Amino acid sequence: MRAYAAIGLSVMVFLGTYATAQTLPGADRPLAERFANPPAESRILPIVHRLPDAPEQQDAMLRGMLEKGFGGMATNVPFDNYLESDAMWQTLVRAVTEAKKAGMSLWLYDEKGYPSGNAGGLTMRDHPEWEARGLLVSDAVCEGGPVSLDVPPGTLVRAAAFPVKDGAIDLDRATDLSAFVKDRTFTWNAPAGSWQVMVITEDYLYEGTHAAVSLADKLPYINLLMPEPTARFLEVTHERYAQHLGDDLGKYFVSTFTDEPSLMSMFMRPQPWRVLPWSPNLAPEFEKRRGYALAPVLPALCADTGPKGLAARHDFWLTVGELVAENYFGQIQDWCKPHNILSGGHLLFEESIVMHVPLYGDFYRSTRRVDAPSIDCLTSVPEEVPWYIARLIGSVADLEGRPVTMCEVSDHSQRYRPAGDERPVRIVTEDEIRGTLNRLMLNGINTMTSYYVFKDLTNDQLLRLNEWTGRCCTMLKGGRQVTDVALVYPIESVWVQFEPARRMVMDAPAGAHRVERSYTEASEDLYTSGRDFTYLDSKALCDAQVEQGILKLNGMAWRAVVLPAVDTLPLKAWKNLGRFWREGGIVIALTARPANSEKEFPAPAVQALAEEIFGTQADAFNTNPAGGCGVFLPRGSVSMLPIVLDALIGRDVQVSNPAAPIRATHRVVDGNQIYFVINDSRAPWEGSLTFAASGKGEQWEPATGQQTPVDPAQPIALKLAPFGGVLFRFDEAKSSQRHAVPAQNVDVIQWSALPQISPIVVAGEFVKGKIESIPPGNEHGLTWSARGVLTQSEVDTFLFAIFDYPQPMDLSKSAFVGFTTEIPRAQNAGKPLLLVVRDVHGTEGLAQTQQSLDEPGITDILVRLNRIETAGWNQSSRRAVDLTAITSIRLGWGGHYGAANDIIEFALSPPRLGSLTESE
Repeated sequence: MRAYAAIGLSVMVFLGTYATAQTLPGADRPLAERFANPPAESRILPIVHRLPDAPEQQDAMLRGMLEKGFGGMATNVPFDNYLESDAMWQTLVRAVTEAKKAGMSLWLYDEKGYPSGNAGGLTMRDHPEWEARGLLVSDAVCEGGPVSLDVPPGTLVRAAAFPVKDGAIDLDRATDLSAFVKDRTFTWNAPAGSWQVMVITEDYLYEGTHAAVSLADKLPYINLLMPEPTARFLEVTHERYAQHLGDDLGKYFVSTFTDEPSLMSMFMRPQPWRVLPWSPNLAPEFEKRRGYALAPVLPALCADTGPKGLAARHDFWLTVGELVAENYFGQIQDWCKPHNILSGGHLLFEESIVMHVPLYGDFYRSTRRVDAPSIDCLTSVPEEVPWYIARLIGSVADLEGRPVTMCEVSDHSQRYRPAGDERPVRIVTEDEIRGTLNRLMLNGINTMTSYYVFKDLTNDQLLRLNEWTGRCCTMLKGGRQVTDVALVYPIESVWVQFEPARRMVMDAPAGAHRVERSYTEASEDLYTSGRDFTYLDSKALCDAQVEQGILKLNGMAWRAVVLPAVDTLPLKAWKNLGRFWREGGIVIALTARPANSEKEFPAPAVQALAEEIFGTQADAFNTNPAGGCGVFLPRGSVSMLPIVLDALIGRDVQVSNPAAPIRATHRVVDGNQIYFVINDSRAPWEGSLTFAASGKGEQWEPATGQQTPVDPAQPIALKLAPFGGVLFRFDEAKSSQRHAVPAQNVDVIQWSALPQISPIVVAGEFVKGKIESIPPGNEHGLTWSARGVLTQSEVDTFLFAIFDYPQPMDLSKSAFVGFTTEIPRAQNAGKPLLLVVRDVHGTEGLAQTQQSLDEPGITDILVRLNRIETAGWNQSSRRAVDLTAITSIRLGWGGHYGAANDIIEFALSPPRLGSLTESE
């Protein structure tokens, strides 16, 4: 999610110098020339929403851009009398005409503010029926006796009570209670027994949604499920650009840029009821596409109803995803094609796959209908940069054969301060901006539009950043990614677990968050271990071909597929994975085994496939004569994923020190093997790299534009500055080595104890916390029980068990820190346990564990020490945690907004250190 920083005139100020500059060179030159002097499209493109009216000011702005090395801009008709002022259209036409004369690259921003779709209110003028709608759900579980609920606003859809047995409601035995709704209040005297009471209304969505809380215009928003509002949006925006600039908009612009459209069916400020997306065409489309009526199964979207309900959830969110992709993104894409311009832009809350459900149904499906898929990045502190959404977008682009990707990048989080926030503005450095851009480019972004103010950087620094960015994007644009590993985007598995929430997705069921944690943890573990990978959705798994143990699609190929808590996929995808394993492929399942198809919940054929691929034993290599290998890693052991992969398959880039913060990606571009290698840290690095490559080799320096020959047959010595990087080009690439499957189980960790320390508990202002010892003899080694009672509702709370050690400890030679934990019962707290370490300098580091507070049971959890990142609350310095001098280890929870008198507890063992055995 992004908000406007100071733009308009402030952008003009930092751009407005009056020196003469040369016209930017084009992209139709040999690679060496483009690398030495990058084309406009590869350089940073500032976002300029308010173009100057006076010709001399426009000219000065453009000269200032060229002097600083920028490649152009993303812009729009000025917002004054938006889209209806002839004077503002004249301002735009002149500015973009002059910019193109200077060789600039331009993007077309499609909205007055954000989210896109409203056209400043013009889209729904005379059509209020096109506003975003939702089903509002007020519900409660009771054990007989009086029940009272506030009825949500809008038109009553259903009021009913459902008997509850073993935690599930019985859809077929509903009692209609519509007569008990009076004056926005529902009251009923429930008979003996367990009941879930549910009141559902339909209403427009605005209060508490993104439309109401964004920092741009606060307006009711269009309904993305319907085709009509998007058609009108295109008519009042895109068509008017064509009227003033001509039907060939590609003459001026690379792409449109749509900004954070969504269904609005997620409350960003807490509301008294839950919300589902709705539109007049949703129920008819559901019945047409899925073959049965939606109304009878609506309660299944909000409560457990067993297998029938899982099918309804799958089908509902599939239908929602299809309609959003077709009616919004698809319509824009279809309009852009005959106008010779790409459709581009980014979605809202890209970071959370659980949020993808209420906002889009299926984020991946929507992004497939964008010609220039994009993201935004609100931070310019490299350690905080969401590299994984860049990789998600890069994966979609490669699968769809789309050469252009974009990120709207800024230091917004370091500069923006809402009223009452007295934190000083944090000035990001040239190195930090370069480190931010490196993470994005490494993971698939090749166009940078920018909300940076840049007022703290000199012209020389801006020139260096533009040349660095331009050279890297020039080398990396186009072609396709090369990697052995695919990680599945598990949206279907989230669908069947998801229930609507009252605030964001905080109170969505534990199962949905469990899938997200597995997905996120696997992504982070691959990245921090130096493994590049592709995100694949179920469509890609269905469409891919299997050839001798390799999964192939659209020129890409993978030898290992990772399933993060994936229990639901179309049957065709499961069958393809079975064929892949039987012919020699690697399949690794994390925390969940295959169980469901798109039609059966569970599906016997899928369960049989799971047993065939993974066997019945966890943490074991299950093989077949063709060399196929299946591994199931249970909850708590996801961090073993890089070790399992290293045991089975080599790497195409080997680093002399595998623990170094060196990241690499490999692409084939115009027949050349291109590698981008970055130092993802604040400290200089020196070592060597070995590539699985042959033939002529060259090292290309993005800092200087120079090239030097290298021999891929030998390790290549390398020195990289903080947040530095380098590119390599080779004639040929070799397949990384496939290792013999180890005979032993996956568990290759040697555990050692830390000094015996009794922990203390530290809790937040609104938590009464205590920690008690557990009597000796516990078979799982559980020694203490930490307990917190919340004293106030809807406030940020935390509690940690803290092990403070009298002498600093060296953890740098270890790979993991581990605990055994027990969550004694289901708790209303969908937050993961957190690991925090503190070093002798006072710097604190943070990592999530795979154990959630609402998942009962005993779990052995381990966290990779290289996953510990400097905690965001260390505002004074970005010093990395010194693992050679750790003085404190903490386990607990934070960031939980619960209800007064809620009890949150967990048991734990002493922390222990894990090292890899020499055989690994």
